[in-house]
Amino acid sequence: MKTQPRQFPVLFGILALAVAAQAPAQKLAGSEVRIGLVVPVTGQAADVGKREAIGAQAAVDVINAKGGVGGVPIKLYFADEGSNPQEAIGAVRKVAGDDKVLAIVGPHYSGTAEATFPLGNRLKVVQIAVASSKPGVAKANRPYAFRNTLTEDKIADAVVKAAKQRYGFKRVAIISDTKDAVARSLGMGVLPAALQANGVDIITGKDPVTFQNGDAQFTAQVTRLKSLNPDAIALGALGPDALNIILEARKQGMSQPFFGTAPLMEGNLPERGGKAVNGIFAGSIWDVTLDDPASREFKAAYAVRAKTMYPGAFTQSPDYYAVNAWDAVHMIMEAMLRTGVQNRPESLEPDRDRIKDYFSRLKNFKGIASRGFNDDGDGVKDVIVTEARDGRWRPTGKR
Repeated sequence: MKTQPRQFPVLFGILALAVAAQAPAQKLAGSEVRIGLVVPVTGQAADVGKREAIGAQAAVDVINAKGGVGGVPIKLYFADEGSNPQEAIGAVRKVAGDDKVLAIVGPHYSGTAEATFPLGNRLKVVQIAVASSKPGVAKANRPYAFRNTLTEDKIADAVVKAAKQRYGFKRVAIISDTKDAVARSLGMGVLPAALQANGVDIITGKDPVTFQNGDAQFTAQVTRLKSLNPDAIALGALGPDALNIILEARKQGMSQPFFGTAPLMEGNLPERGGKAVNGIFAGSIWDVTLDDPASREFKAAYAVRAKTMYPGAFTQSPDYYAVNAWDAVHMIMEAMLRTGVQNRPESLEPDRDRIKDYFSRLKNFKGIASRGFNDDGDGVKDVIVTEARDGRWRPTGKR
């Protein structure tokens, strides 16, 4: 029997009384501003979902310390989407219907977003996915669907250019998931297009080596890759599967480089893979080594919150998904301050529409790694190509 998503509010203290500088003259109604958080803290994406939750909570901590939204503190209402589309639907229903939040940060995967975005349109509530990157998902679910992340086609071109420059490959094989939405899109469409655009021969043609998300072993797939003897291997895979594929390849004596895009950055691939994954290329929009003022504020707030919220080896250091969650919370705050959100029970529907309309024209947001949304509802950001090296992802340069 399918279990219901775990649901619990994430509470934040009322730490100050001053209204933020850009707040309207009047104080918002109510004793709290409700924002939903629907990310996975169980299932395959549990570690990255926990980092997203910490990032969102850290943002609320900072906002509340500066006076909240128009003098009213934010309270996050959380529901675990369990890395699963059906659980995600239940989670969105919970925070939107029962908790009556003004907007929702989440969900995570493209597959869960494809399930929850149509529901958000029916409920007329904004969702801001912080990891979904399959091209076209937000565009197909206007007007309440937004994604504070880059789509994989934009990341793939930068990664292929950087990896080709480093390794000089001419012949590449592709291995692709056929189950997960974003990984399948990568292996079947995004990566082939990027490779062709950069003059690389795809020796697997239109028939990549395939597997299914969560497969226990990859012996047969790697044996086929080895027989093709490519210069490099492109991964249409989520991080946990990619790690198992690479480890099997090294076990079979393959030394070729692997590369992929943002989904490789899930599953703590450098930390778990060690030397076997050194030199793997992927793409990001932020890195923990960045030292600009906004990044410093985020890292400090994240470090404080991570001590008590989901403490563990894989949540101590933030990644760009946590940054996306932080920026999403600040975007919602900005929308409320600049559109006259009333925060009254009887104004819930028009308040939600005000946030949706503001996001639809938001092009100059000044976040850590976010500038707003394009006309399809996808995030506007820069790409940072990263390399797995010595137990962590390291930037190779900005594209």
